Amino acid sequence: MKKGRITAIFLLLITIVCISSVSADISLSEQKVSDALGRELAIPAEVTGVLSTAPPTTMTLYLVAPELMLGWNSELTPLQEKYIPEEYQDIPVIGGWFGKTDGNFETFIGLSPDIIFEGRTITGDPTDINAVEDRQSQFGSIPLVTVHDTANISGYAKSITFIGDILNKKEKADALVAYYQTALKTVSDSVSSIPEEAKVKVYYAEGPDGLATDPSGSQHAMLIDYCGGKNVAETTVTPGYGMTPVSLEQVLSWNPDVIIASDSNFATSVLTDPLWKDIHAVQSGRVYGVPLAPFSWFDRPPGTNQIPGLYWMLHTLYPEKYSSEQLKKKISEFYSSFYGVDLTASELDGLVSDVPVYD
Repeated sequence: MKKGRITAIFLLLITIVCISSVSADISLSEQKVSDALGRELAIPAEVTGVLSTAPPTTMTLYLVAPELMLGWNSELTPLQEKYIPEEYQDIPVIGGWFGKTDGNFETFIGLSPDIIFEGRTITGDPTDINAVEDRQSQFGSIPLVTVHDTANISGYAKSITFIGDILNKKEKADALVAYYQTALKTVSDSVSSIPEEAKVKVYYAEGPDGLATDPSGSQHAMLIDYCGGKNVAETTVTPGYGMTPVSLEQVLSWNPDVIIASDSNFATSVLTDPLWKDIHAVQSGRVYGVPLAPFSWFDRPPGTNQIPGLYWMLHTLYPEKYSSEQLKKKISEFYSSFYGVDLTASELDGLVSDVPVYD
């Protein structure tokens, strides 16, 4: 009887030790995170493969941990491939849920990501927990982690830090945040004392004819306001993709000092277009095409890809406050540190030209 009791106790102790060992192994292999919607999730302690459902988050992921990316949301253009290292060009195209809404659950699952980031769509930060939970149910056991990808140029630090912490890329994320915060401060210190009446008047010309725009308050034109410009577009904000149609008569009445053009062909042709000749920006030659390589510095999508655009816009609007040489130094630093590209002198000159020229 006594021997049987000892055996039972021994077996119980072994069971407890085994359970504790399994629990410890599980604990070491997982980390608990609270996402942007406050959902508590268990994710792998070491993440080795990631997907994202929308371009703004994917671009932050590319800046922080490109080696962990398993997919792009859309096809890379030949121009983008010129400024993206070869090892990242053959990553599969997976679509997503961001306006096009062409994501496919089976495609995502088939790439076996450890986690999937759910970022901002064209409607703003993820706020519909029911929609997120429905998507989570489709992904099964793969954690869907929502991220705050704010549409405010001054609010990107939180999402950069969050992604860096989850992916164990704190050093890279901290470096990106430091660069970003320095850019914000440089711009703020340079333009905060400019009186309203002295601000440069800016028109954001979108489309091949330049007759679509986004006014102050739109997520698509926020660099103008932040960098001390006065957005002349007196129109309502069009939700989502923006691009409010306007007439040439309206642009003539606004008479901007500077035109920022999303289309480089328009930026070139407008300078000799007789219909636009009476606009101050055209008369003074202050028409600038948005640099687009590998991603837009200004818009579409708004996101961390705009960080070098802070310096570019400051120089474009107020070259007396921020010189061409200062701009080139910061752009070269950004591309080397975060895009993994050492720009040649010719490439750098092309990027910062009035109408960018890409080698």
